[in-house]
Amino acid sequence: MRRLGSIVVAALAVLAVVSPAAAQNRYSFIDAAKSPLNFSRATLKPQLACPDLRSLTAGSVSILAVEIVAAAEGVPEHCRVTGSIAPQIHFEVNLPAAWNRRFYMSGNGGFAGETSDSPPRAVVRAAALRHGFVTATTNTGHDATKEPLASFALDPQKVTDYAFRAVHLTAMTAKGIAARYYDRPVAYAYWDGCSTGGRQALISAQRFPGDFDGIIAGAPVLNFVDTTVAGLWNAAALAEAPLTLDTVKLVADVVYAKCAGADGVIDDPRRCPFDPTRDIPTCAGVVAGPGCVTEPQARALKKIYGGVIRDGKPYFPGQPLGAEKAGTSAFGEPRSSSGWDRWLIGRDGGKSLQLAYSESFMRYMAFGKPDPSYDWKTFDFEKDPDRMSDIRRVLNAVDPDLTAFRNRGGKLLMYFGWADTALTPFMAIDYYEKALARNGPDTRDFFRLFMVPGMFHCRGGIGTDRFDAMTTLINWVEGGTTPDSIPAARVEQDQVKRTRPLCPYPRVARYKGSGSIDDAASFACADP
Repeated sequence: MRRLGSIVVAALAVLAVVSPAAAQNRYSFIDAAKSPLNFSRATLKPQLACPDLRSLTAGSVSILAVEIVAAAEGVPEHCRVTGSIAPQIHFEVNLPAAWNRRFYMSGNGGFAGETSDSPPRAVVRAAALRHGFVTATTNTGHDATKEPLASFALDPQKVTDYAFRAVHLTAMTAKGIAARYYDRPVAYAYWDGCSTGGRQALISAQRFPGDFDGIIAGAPVLNFVDTTVAGLWNAAALAEAPLTLDTVKLVADVVYAKCAGADGVIDDPRRCPFDPTRDIPTCAGVVAGPGCVTEPQARALKKIYGGVIRDGKPYFPGQPLGAEKAGTSAFGEPRSSSGWDRWLIGRDGGKSLQLAYSESFMRYMAFGKPDPSYDWKTFDFEKDPDRMSDIRRVLNAVDPDLTAFRNRGGKLLMYFGWADTALTPFMAIDYYEKALARNGPDTRDFFRLFMVPGMFHCRGGIGTDRFDAMTTLINWVEGGTTPDSIPAARVEQDQVKRTRPLCPYPRVARYKGSGSIDDAASFACADP
């Protein structure tokens, strides 16, 4: 029994660390050479010896180790600093031998707790260092291999650290270390995150508007609390009528036949008039068969697409159409898979990721007093959402007032895949529209949202998921070039199969009427 328990803990640890981290978009800086700013030119040299940074231990900050990392594989020599901020926040700062005076901090995934070398952190760090950036990361105050998923929330301090404190203090500490090392302050600070990293991005803009000059918020789980409510809603629907990936393929065939454009992509699922109870053939009996679904399965699909209902009214949006189709895996797996795979439909009879994250949240964070034995099936969709007001105030990033961030000249670029199954993209559109109403018509001068047709969670899918939002952001912050589009590509087996412009919401890429549908030059951003 003890060995079985250790196996379960190990499996949860892998789920907690690998799955969300692997979903991060990894294409920052791929267009750096095309930037007119030449921001990769790094000339500033250190004014201290790397070992001398150990003396910066003071107050709540402890420098645990420093080392000089030799140049290798295009990554320049750099000084790696690991440290802690009391009580248990761990951070890493990397300082290149030649600095471009820019600071780059990348975000976390899921419930965080990653080490500095967890994938894809090493890849992201190397890319930034190659272009002369000082880099930083944090584990947000806990170790996911020891406290998987939300179990770290048994310690209330770790909840605050995870929610916002760790990122803010790490950013301040890392910039201070850089200023001492080079004897010059950071000129520009940038944040790059997806999923939980996207939520951290918005928290930074809302709570700490002075931390970053430019912020990328990819697929932000900005309404974290109600996202978990939706996860239980979907799990309950599927518990009543389980679906298989074969069933989802049937749904994909019907949806794409009905709503895909000539290029085979659904560019706005809201315009697709699909109803699973009407448009999918219903099996004559109670057992699903080839080419049909049972009536309970059709109702389950309708619940998932329709979203959470409370008191007979829509409460939280559901899953948009388009993720059913198999595409490039968001988890970096070589085989193609449906966007529903793992997130909505667990593998080998196991829990879906939506359920695993939502269940853990309810057990350890939702109601103030952790209950590791909490049964998610007892969740009351009418009453329980109102019991989570305390954690909403700490964890959610839904405040649309970005006045302070705008006034200091900050720029915010948000992107979201239309075929995301980890998080509903509808909440990003809702936030953007509320921010537009709150901050006025000039909101687009500092905040833009880019929806990505066909993209899964942070990357993957059948859309053009390879794009460099970071270079676009730097050109905006430092060069004043407002992004009216972002060049994107779909790459398969190292071959570019399609290029397409991503357009600032609500604009969409429209075919000009001639040229290849796989060539960005054949498209232009237009009003819907």
